[in-house]
Amino acid sequence: MEAQIHIGKTDRIQLSLVILLLFALCSSACQTAPTSNRVPNLEELQTFCDEQDISCITDKLLDDSSVLLYEKGDLFGYYTLTIQEPKGKMVILNQSSRTRSDQPILILDKLSEEQPILAVLIQDTKLLAETTAIEVVLGSNNFLTITIQDQKGAVLVSPSPVDRWSAINLYNTRGEILYSLESQ
Repeated sequence: MEAQIHIGKTDRIQLSLVILLLFALCSSACQTAPTSNRVPNLEELQTFCDEQDISCITDKLLDDSSVLLYEKGDLFGYYTLTIQEPKGKMVILNQSSRTRSDQPILILDKLSEEQPILAVLIQDTKLLAETTAIEVVLGSNNFLTITIQDQKGAVLVSPSPVDRWSAINLYNTRGEILYSLESQ
């Protein structure tokens, strides 16, 4: 003898709703979490430097990223780095590099970006020993200034995009200009 199950119309509707609810719960649980970016911490920056075999000169905090100024042999450069969450993955947003030159300073810039940056690297050992501040002139009334101490360079960030810099000045502790470079 065969057993028969009889499901009424109301039971079918309730069963369909339960199946839809379970499907909705399963699909929402399987969705990936939204990604966000955050600034790398010092340990993550050091790990990145070790992996790239570079020496960090300095780093500069941006909104959700960091500009890492580095040296590797005869190469100077920077990386703009962020950590993509929830995976904790290091992402390179931007990078630039140049080989050492015979000039007293080396300039790396990205001035048209949303957060324009300019990296100034001091290559002359006498200037490096005496320089305590770097000033970038961005126009007739716009200046970016940063103090440095025993660093080969610095990263300066403009509050808004600019076409170009017009001069870079290096100062000593007495506020005297040690070196000045005008834009070409």
